[in-house]
Amino acid sequence: VSRHFLSKEFVKRYIDLIALYKMNTFHWHLTDDQGWRIQILKYPRLTDVGAWRSGSMIGPYRNQQFDSIPYGGFYTQNDIREVVNYASQRQITIIPEIEMPGHSLAALAAYPEYSCLGNVPEVGRAWGGFDDVFCVNDSTFYFLEDVLSEVLELFPSKYIHIGGDECPKERWSKCPKCLNTRFENNLQNEEELQSYFIQRIEKFL
Repeated sequence: VSRHFLSKEFVKRYIDLIALYKMNTFHWHLTDDQGWRIQILKYPRLTDVGAWRSGSMIGPYRNQQFDSIPYGGFYTQNDIREVVNYASQRQITIIPEIEMPGHSLAALAAYPEYSCLGNVPEVGRAWGGFDDVFCVNDSTFYFLEDVLSEVLELFPSKYIHIGGDECPKERWSKCPKCLNTRFENNLQNEEELQSYFIQRIEKFL
């Protein structure tokens, strides 16, 4: 639902179908470059800004054509609780996905201070990934821990999906903050920096 927002009613219908086929897990992809779909009370711009894009890609990716129709939406925390309860009554566990460190353009458009450049103009309109990803420094981790703390309150799942893959490293290779994190933690390259990022979030979760 991060790229193509679907209503709460649609999600419930989907859960009904999962139950019909005796599946017991629903993976709810709530954030990506093209939209942030879950209300986080401490950071309202994630949905005020990050849940909306100025247009969408139309036609084949290779054509790079876009419309100019504003698009978006998000689930309130009450919506989330309602859907989680609805699924639970049907013996279905919902695993939420909060993408990091890549596929984070929607979050960075809302809070560009957590990017390497400090300037992310808009939520992604194209499909695929983007060079702007979460900067690897303490302030970013504090932000993400705040976000995940609210996610943990909403989802009783044993697992939280944080993505972790498909992270361009162009920004990291030139960012003084990321280079400092590498130096302080004796990391040899950006691949090890990515592992450091994921392991730090893993330990928090």
